[in-house]
Amino acid sequence: MDDWAKLLTAVAAVLGAVAWPLALFLTALLFRDVLRSAINRIPSMLDRVKTASIAGVKVELERLADAEKEEQAGKVTPNQKDVAARIAVEKSDLGSRPLLNELNRLCFEFDALRRNLPSGEIRTRAMTRIVVQMRSLSPSLVEFLDKYKESGSAGSRLAAIAMMQMVPMSADISWLEDRFSSDPPFLFYHAAIALQNALDTSNARERRPQEILESAKRALERVKSFNGVPDRSTIEVLELMITSANSITRRYD
Repeated sequence: MDDWAKLLTAVAAVLGAVAWPLALFLTALLFRDVLRSAINRIPSMLDRVKTASIAGVKVELERLADAEKEEQAGKVTPNQKDVAARIAVEKSDLGSRPLLNELNRLCFEFDALRRNLPSGEIRTRAMTRIVVQMRSLSPSLVEFLDKYKESGSAGSRLAAIAMMQMVPMSADISWLEDRFSSDPPFLFYHAAIALQNALDTSNARERRPQEILESAKRALERVKSFNGVPDRSTIEVLELMITSANSITRRYD
């Protein structure tokens, strides 16, 4: 009896092992057209998911620009950092290309504003909305910094500055200093913010504060030497930076 029981158990095990693959094969055979159609739809479904995610990023950037108070929008805020962190998570699903497309759209929008709107408070406010959005995209795209630095577009150079504001260790001090000679006041104000952020995160033992101090002094001289009324906001940032840099460098002398 024991031998029969063992034989029956073995047969049942073999049948069980064969039954599921056989059932799956028959199901696939019977419903092959339906399965083929479903598989063919997967890429378009993924595209729709990506499109929805990109739309969500755009909506979040617009909400961020709306939420920032006028007096805060000129500088990096915790709210901008929070949105940047969420976009960095989205990047793992979206990839870089959709985010680059959105950043490039903001660059073109900035250049169009400069061409088509007269200088004044309305244009400055519109430009500030753009740089706020650029900042939250920047940490996810800092690997493309050199491309934006080398661009002939003021909007693309602003995107590079936004990257340096958000990722201070990426700041190119000499390149930022050049903005005060070759770019409009809106860009060199934000270049001053990038220098300030680089100073705040620098290590005096690496002599980076000294480099920033010298650049800030030369930048301040250039701003004050411009014809007409110099940009007061830029002067304030640079003067505060020079005071802070002097304090840091004296501490390690």
